[in-house]
Amino acid sequence: MKKNICSLFLLLCIHSLYAYYTTKGKDIISVRTGERVILRGIGLGGWLLPEGYMWGIRQLDRPWQFEQAIAGLVGKEKAADFWRIYHDNYVTEQDFAAMKEWGLNTVRIPLLASKLQPKEGQPDVPPFIYDEEGFRFLDSIVKWGEKYQLGIIWDMHGAPGAQNAENIADSDGQARLWTEKDKYFPRCIDLWYKIAARYKDYECIAGYDLLNEPLLRRYPEVDVKLLRELYLLLTDTIRTIDRKGILFIEGDDWAQTFDLLEPLDWDPHLVIAFHSYPPASTAEGLERWDKLRNQYNIPLWHGETGEQGPPYELNRLSTSFLESANVGWAWWTHKKFEIQSQPWKITTTAGFNSILEYWKGMGPRPSPEDAEKWLFDQAFKTHTQYCTFLPQMVRSLYPLDPDSYLGSLKEFAPEIIRHPAHVSAFHGMTVRFSVSAAGHHLKYQWYKNDRKIEGADQADIRYTVTGNDQDCRFYVAVENTAGIQKSEPAYLNIIPYTGPDLVPTKSAPAIDGKIDGIWHNAPRLPVSKAVYGTTRSPGDLEGYFRAMYDEENLYFLFEVNDDSMVNSLKERYRNDGVEIYLDLDNDRPDFYSANEYLIRIIRDQPDVYTERGKVPDGIQMKQVSYPEKYVAEIAIPLMEKEKIPGEFIGLEVQVNDNDHGVRDTKLSWYSNRDDAYRSPMNFGLIRIGR
Repeated sequence: MKKNICSLFLLLCIHSLYAYYTTKGKDIISVRTGERVILRGIGLGGWLLPEGYMWGIRQLDRPWQFEQAIAGLVGKEKAADFWRIYHDNYVTEQDFAAMKEWGLNTVRIPLLASKLQPKEGQPDVPPFIYDEEGFRFLDSIVKWGEKYQLGIIWDMHGAPGAQNAENIADSDGQARLWTEKDKYFPRCIDLWYKIAARYKDYECIAGYDLLNEPLLRRYPEVDVKLLRELYLLLTDTIRTIDRKGILFIEGDDWAQTFDLLEPLDWDPHLVIAFHSYPPASTAEGLERWDKLRNQYNIPLWHGETGEQGPPYELNRLSTSFLESANVGWAWWTHKKFEIQSQPWKITTTAGFNSILEYWKGMGPRPSPEDAEKWLFDQAFKTHTQYCTFLPQMVRSLYPLDPDSYLGSLKEFAPEIIRHPAHVSAFHGMTVRFSVSAAGHHLKYQWYKNDRKIEGADQADIRYTVTGNDQDCRFYVAVENTAGIQKSEPAYLNIIPYTGPDLVPTKSAPAIDGKIDGIWHNAPRLPVSKAVYGTTRSPGDLEGYFRAMYDEENLYFLFEVNDDSMVNSLKERYRNDGVEIYLDLDNDRPDFYSANEYLIRIIRDQPDVYTERGKVPDGIQMKQVSYPEKYVAEIAIPLMEKEKIPGEFIGLEVQVNDNDHGVRDTKLSWYSNRDDAYRSPMNFGLIRIGR
């Protein structure tokens, strides 16, 4: 009996120390063994702090806006019920069990200060007011962290007053943490103390990510010394509770630049928490942070990255490289709506889509009864049970392995969450019909007018519209060993094309960066939809393009008005320039293959960069710069199979603007979202002129 008690005590001690980490020199180590550990984690973005793109909307993009919009539909009391259901289902114990089974050892928890320390009614001095409902969610996180031996990293994602003026800080448009220091520094310090003290007895607490993506230098009225000052104050506060927990420190400019914090010497357990999109995957990409690691003898942590769609090759390259470079990581995120860059994809229900359309100004206001029903239904369906699991995404994060988890999933009868939608399309256009269903090990079979479509055995299909397809009916049967369900039918409506034409030309334009007379034969198309940031004035950023083709080449002419032209960053996509997205055979796949291209032109640089696909040799490009304007011409050779084009080409054109040493604005020709880089399905169309 005594032996059993001792063994139990030993197991309890090992369990309590297993997930607790600290630092030693450039290494993160296990307190239990003293051995070096590579932190492999994931961030729970979209849970306490939802962002617009995660929900499939840009018009609303931060928590306080969602809170107001939902209360405006159903009232404050029912809005509170919605958020309770949403938070209880979006992250569950089931998620923690799965993440542990894949091979993760940490979870980064993005905190929204107002969920714990409400904005309204706060006094000017302590004691501040706290909300136990918010801490209830964190209590569950810590309990699951202990149970599944997953280290918890608290991340102050939306600080009191907001550490930047962006949506990710739940800002009202001002970075008040810096501009109203006397008011918000004490609240931030007290909140960190409250968190550290409440969970001081839990060994799974791996550390504290003090401030997510602070921005100071870009705001002229902000004293940049405040970042280091606040970090020192927070360090002193947390160290009164936790002497060895890791302090993850993020630099200015989206956690990219750390000079404002130097020297990095004020605590023995600091970790440089840098962020980078796309993920760092080479020694060259890591170099600027690696220099700091060597200079100060402290560890590196790729604290936020990801957002890579299938086939996830960059995930594999990055995590394999980071493993070899002794750099831990936390991928962003574990769930999002209708995006495939994370382990689980939440399906938006038809009712919730109607609400999104209303918020976008594209649909009628739902009744309070419908809004309540649709909101609550969607909140319940953020639960993992109703999500689509993406094993290839998990497998791409080396060395995670989802196979054991997949084998443990129990089948239940399929439930269709979103039925195929009716489609309006042009003759010759490739369209997609899709279904979303809850269940595991599902099989699909699509039908057109009750006739089986051979080979159509996935959750979505592509179909090229012919002149005989008016009002054709498409549906799908979804089944597994537990049952079968047929979708509602979707109908195809053929409409006339009213968009622009790709103009044929017998005379090729001279590729010299000048607007030759021949270009006036092609329509001048505006690139004017802001998909990132905003334009301050018409002269801040305006883009236009024209397009033509002959038997040998595609030709594009770009005119960009930009009153402050800056090329200062290694990351090409952050600099002034133009992006051309092409799907020449218009097969509209979900993922890029060798036949879909992203071609990048950087202002005043002679090279053309192929970011996706493989463009044939022989591209010609020339630019000419003027005061507050640049013009670029490009000729893109057509490969042999593209000599005779079809009815349409998939196309998107976007323009980037760097005004302050960062990418400030991105404009798009077709899409209202910055999603062309994710999938050719998000391109627009241009008809081949004859």
